[in-house]
Amino acid sequence: MLIIENGTIVAGAESFATAAELVAYAANFGRVIPADIPSQEALLRRAALQMDALNWKGRAVNRDQALAWPRFNVCRNGWVLPSNTIPAQIKAGQMALATEIHADDLSPPEQRLGAISREKVGPLETEYSTASPIISKPAAVRQSYAQFSGLLQSSSQVSLSRS
Repeated sequence: MLIIENGTIVAGAESFATAAELVAYAANFGRVIPADIPSQEALLRRAALQMDALNWKGRAVNRDQALAWPRFNVCRNGWVLPSNTIPAQIKAGQMALATEIHADDLSPPEQRLGAISREKVGPLETEYSTASPIISKPAAVRQSYAQFSGLLQSSSQVSLSRS
């Protein structure tokens, strides 16, 4: 069972979202995730770990907190966010990242092919172009990154982009 961080510095927290919330998110956005709860929870843990490596605005509320959030001194769109809550964008971003990680598990970006650039019918010969950088990007720079917009230090934007 996942231990959920709700903004109160939950000891041993592993996630901002529950497996049930991930299932609803995946259904709402047409994303594929594993059917079993242990695998869903594992994806959420993996996403939380990846999120810990990001360069967030502000600073952690407590030196002993398990995850990167909650945070002090985070300003988004001109508003200072409360330091005792988890922003909706963080929770949604974790779920987006979890679905992206699962997609990468099923089809790693480095193995994806671009459009067919040349095809010969007999004897069969097909050539693919290089995959678009957007398609081949790792999970951290896709839909989840849009959720994190305004919550990351600007220097992390450079570290997230990978051609």
